[in-house]
Amino acid sequence: MSILDLPGGGRRYLQVAQHLADQITQGTYKAGERLPPERELSQQLDVSRTTIREALLALEIMRFIEIRVGAGVFVLGEHLRDTDGGQLAVKGETGPYEVLEARRLIEGQSAYLAATRATEAQIEEMAAIVKRMEGAIHNVPAFDAADAEFHALIAAASGNSVIEAYAVHLWWMRNSALWSRWYDQTRNPENRRRTIDDHQRIFRALQNRRPEAARTAMQLHIDVLTDRLMELQLSPPDAKQI
Repeated sequence: MSILDLPGGGRRYLQVAQHLADQITQGTYKAGERLPPERELSQQLDVSRTTIREALLALEIMRFIEIRVGAGVFVLGEHLRDTDGGQLAVKGETGPYEVLEARRLIEGQSAYLAATRATEAQIEEMAAIVKRMEGAIHNVPAFDAADAEFHALIAAASGNSVIEAYAVHLWWMRNSALWSRWYDQTRNPENRRRTIDDHQRIFRALQNRRPEAARTAMQLHIDVLTDRLMELQLSPPDAKQI
């Protein structure tokens, strides 16, 4: 079956989530059972692993399933499910992969422009923000605030108000339930240190007025986040993944 054969329109991961929810409701997958691994579901529905992953995250939010990292995805009892007349109760949320894809494009360009347009005062402020992040490895709220400030300052330094607005909006989309469901499971001091390393590379390219290097460093930083999304182990370690 292809995603093109599934009823309804809209985002593909929601179509897949509704299809799997219908199968659970119909008893194809019963309470307590483990769903097939991502690779198998991807082949069955002829969609990417990313789409399957986002669909599973949506189903977990609505309590159709429980994701036990490293053990698999298990069907929950009917009394726990959050539904609206048989339909998924939450619709319309943009999946994290699409947000990251857009950030790679928009923030890569904002870094490119900032390398040529940032004022010396903005460059100095970026350096101060990175230092604050270094001192907040174990203070998540302070780290997050500095992280957001760093990206917003680069967008402002691009000198393009449209790019800045898009960058700020994309950052705001991190507040979604889907984003939090996967991202919070990958949060640890090691990943925060990697973020600081990435920010230092971005900052050095901006400080040295190297636009191509700044864009590449920003895109690589976004790629690290994408890797974190894809590497979160949802299936058992012995299950083959594509």
